[in-house]
Amino acid sequence: MLDDPVLAESVRGNVLAGMDELSALDAARDMIVSMFGHIDDEYLAARSDDVRDIFGQIRDAMTGNAVSSVFKAAKGSILVAEELFPSDMGDLDFSSLSGILCHKGSTTSHVCIIAHAKGLPIQMGVEVAGIRDGDAVCVDDPVFGGVPFISARVRTAGRKLYVNAGSVDEIRAGIAAGADGVGLFRTEFLFLGRDAMPSREEQRALYREALAACEGRPLLLRTLDVGGDKMLPYMPMPAEDNPFLGLRGVRFCLAHPELFRVQLSAVLDAARDVRESHPLWFDAGTPLRLMLPMVCSVEEIRQVKEMLSEIDAGYASLVRVGIMVETPAAALEAASLAAESAFFSIGTNDLTQYVMAADRGNPAVAGQYDPYAPAVLKAIALAVEAAHAYGIPAGICGELASDPKATDILLSMGLDSLSLSRL
Repeated sequence: MLDDPVLAESVRGNVLAGMDELSALDAARDMIVSMFGHIDDEYLAARSDDVRDIFGQIRDAMTGNAVSSVFKAAKGSILVAEELFPSDMGDLDFSSLSGILCHKGSTTSHVCIIAHAKGLPIQMGVEVAGIRDGDAVCVDDPVFGGVPFISARVRTAGRKLYVNAGSVDEIRAGIAAGADGVGLFRTEFLFLGRDAMPSREEQRALYREALAACEGRPLLLRTLDVGGDKMLPYMPMPAEDNPFLGLRGVRFCLAHPELFRVQLSAVLDAARDVRESHPLWFDAGTPLRLMLPMVCSVEEIRQVKEMLSEIDAGYASLVRVGIMVETPAAALEAASLAAESAFFSIGTNDLTQYVMAADRGNPAVAGQYDPYAPAVLKAIALAVEAAHAYGIPAGICGELASDPKATDILLSMGLDSLSLSRL
């Protein structure tokens, strides 16, 4: 957000107009918050909280008030707050909390996202003024209420229930909660926020730990998915007029084979390590699934397989190679892609964006970004039909899978698995 020219130019313009620095900062904050407040979309409107949080942190740093300390409470406590910001969440001892109640805030805020990632129920819009220390309170979290509904529906239908994860701790939490496996393991977090690419050994250790945490259950490990809004400071990534239609996902990896080969080698190393220590997990076929993002053509899958063969001619005994269906091209060419894939996983976030030609981060077209649009549902149906025609499973790992309103629709399409944001 600090890189946003609107933020910087607003402050700069206010200073040039004669305001002191803090007043210029506050005026820019109010202007940007007002812009978000007029957006008719709950998720995007909730980003005003993030704006105020960022400005608050800048203000504290400017005035010397930036102090951070971890808030500890008695085990099992409910944290009651008028308002929380994402930066506040870093100061909480989550192990001591059983839930959070907030007066201000949105259910789509990053505060809620962080709380859910930590396995903590949170309720927003609660009148908290009369609550006192020692009172017994209940946290009514609709997301936590939705998980049992989805789980029951999926189990009754005889399908698989997976979990999305960005860390080994999240994998362990999902497996402990009853997940049948990991439907999306994001590897890009290992590459972001650092000055150099992670080494082969560092990657090997993470992938080995992730695979071991699944205890023989499927692990769908997504290869490096950068580009668009995820940039690597240590890699040449020239500015693009439209980065979401540019060099991202598997395109980026194939354009940088020196980076991609290291990741593929580390993945195979990890599979060998786990197979050696737990051979029974591999008796019915490898539990490790390599998932390629942003695939548009059969040639891209073949190029990846060729690289795997060059690293280890017997790679097929270590990993299965499948793709994410998240582009219109992948949906329309699903039959030919299924012939080259071991599985499909449908990423509804990007698929919706591309099918509807609506940037999911642009408030001006928020109304067009609709995962329930007939065109999006038809794209999902095409992918499932093609997958089953070629005898491979088709799952879904996008946010739509975590929406209870979508569960029956998705199951009626024949999807073999739903991978939720949390269990």
